[in-house]
Amino acid sequence: MPLASLNYDLLFANNCEHQPSPDLLFQSITQRAAAENTNMETLEILGDCFLKLVMSWSLYHQYPSDNADKLTKKRSSEISNEHLYQISVQKGLKHYLNSIKTIFCGKNANWIPPGFIVDEENAERYNKQESKLKPFADMIEALIGAYLISTDYLTTMKFMHWLGLDVVPIDDHSKN
Repeated sequence: MPLASLNYDLLFANNCEHQPSPDLLFQSITQRAAAENTNMETLEILGDCFLKLVMSWSLYHQYPSDNADKLTKKRSSEISNEHLYQISVQKGLKHYLNSIKTIFCGKNANWIPPGFIVDEENAERYNKQESKLKPFADMIEALIGAYLISTDYLTTMKFMHWLGLDVVPIDDHSKN
């Protein structure tokens, strides 16, 4: 799993080289069902709370005359599992979800060493995993949580903006 490719140009362009460590990134993409020593659950809770807070703050500043009902509906749409799933697809993060237990040998093996080739008849069990929308949304929230605990609020918000979430209000002079 090439975690190094999760680097992105936005923060480097802004002279900010902070990002989560590879082990924290691995934690944020791993579901409990994968039976690893770590999983995304605590990071997901943290990321979910921060996402709701920052999205509420951003919408409040963008639409100061809207009532609570309108703001709540807009926020619900932005933080929905379906929208977060779409983000995982658009940013190519969908393929990183680690949701199944790795089986190294036997007829149910789902892992092959790098460089090994499998025949087309058996390739599907090595290349696909079934999952619903929610785990992908949870992964996005866990990635937000990973950025939050390993960087700072602004860097996390820039990461969220890179994801496509409208959380970083820009003023008339294109400044945060």
